[in-house]
Amino acid sequence: MTMKFPFVEDTLGKKVAIGSGLSVDCITCRRHVVLDVPALARRLGDDHGCMHWDLVKVLFCQPCRDAGRPDRNLVFTNHALTPDQRR
Repeated sequence: MTMKFPFVEDTLGKKVAIGSGLSVDCITCRRHVVLDVPALARRLGDDHGCMHWDLVKVLFCQPCRDAGRPDRNLVFTNHALTPDQRR
């Protein structure tokens, strides 16, 4: 993947290409999960968006769903690579 500037990291394929991570927190039950971005890209496609409104349509909190609570009360966090991780 060639880098064009300004670089916009807006798809799962771009996240996989640069190696950044993504985690999700459920506001309802305070559960925290680090997502496997390459597996998510294989499941949804490399061109699937990685912004909040793209992911909240397909992801949910299973414990909250099982308990009958709101299961899409989610917050996503982008994890950028540190200079040591880039080497």
